[in-house]
Amino acid sequence: MVKANAYGFGAKEVVKTLQKDADYFAVSSAYEYFEINKLTSKPILILDPIYDENELKKLIGVGAELSVCNLFGLEKIIEVSSKLNKKAKVHIAINTGMNRFGFKEKREFVKLLNTVKKTQNLCVLGVFSHYFQANNKNFANLQYNKFNDIKLFFDQNLPEIKLFHLANSDGLEYKNGFDMVRVGMALYTDKEFQTVSLSTKIVDVQNLSKGEVAGYDAVFKATKSVKLASIQIGYGDGIFRNIAGRGYVLINGKFSKIVAVCMDSMIVDITEIDAKIGDEVTVIGKNGDNQIFICDVASWCDTIDYEIIIGLAERVERRYIS
Repeated sequence: MVKANAYGFGAKEVVKTLQKDADYFAVSSAYEYFEINKLTSKPILILDPIYDENELKKLIGVGAELSVCNLFGLEKIIEVSSKLNKKAKVHIAINTGMNRFGFKEKREFVKLLNTVKKTQNLCVLGVFSHYFQANNKNFANLQYNKFNDIKLFFDQNLPEIKLFHLANSDGLEYKNGFDMVRVGMALYTDKEFQTVSLSTKIVDVQNLSKGEVAGYDAVFKATKSVKLASIQIGYGDGIFRNIAGRGYVLINGKFSKIVAVCMDSMIVDITEIDAKIGDEVTVIGKNGDNQIFICDVASWCDTIDYEIIIGLAERVERRYIS
């Protein structure tokens, strides 16, 4: 999975690194397809539905693999591929319980089957669904069994389909099964080891007396004499403003509370830390004996790991160490 600029990590480097290991790459839009297609000769699957005729013409013309999520989309792809007199490559999306998109009702499957068998302009390469909570065995078993039943239906009626795929990253730890897995965040992070670091520097230090304030809207008010540091990262870089007053950074191995977030900087409390301009500040990662994980930052911001990483702005420099 290299959608959303490879989950924010940088698609160019990720695709280059995985060239020898991945059989497929997957994206979510036509724009992403053409960006990734410049970097690899491997097949690329577009997971989200596309209905725009001009986009479909371009994608079918270059052999992109499209997702079919409903009868409307199926007919649209057949219409465009017929005009081009070219076979469209598709994977059929199945709704096994997440209710985001995909074929769900038996009558839809019957009509889908009849439509596919009647056209000469469609090449069905795969059928897929998506775990929505693979760590819940009840949900996961229901989805797995539904998808397996659907696989049997297609095996009997369209035996030429070779790829069935259900598992995402979470599914790897449960039942991956079938023919292919779509690995997402698990490519980039590990629950037990530091794989990602985000760091910056102290750019200024201010001493405040009791009663003085800091940040927009006087978000912080000193209840005693304090020393604050400005660090060079802010919401313009993807840091959520609601982390102020809740989250921390690491400076010289010690936790420093975030008291305010601006567009290009954050203000942190270094009253109890021996710190100066130019010192390194760890927003995510290890510093001394302490460590801040992506899940920590997500918790302080009332969100999930994915949103933290994907939200990091393009101007945040990426450095690849292995």
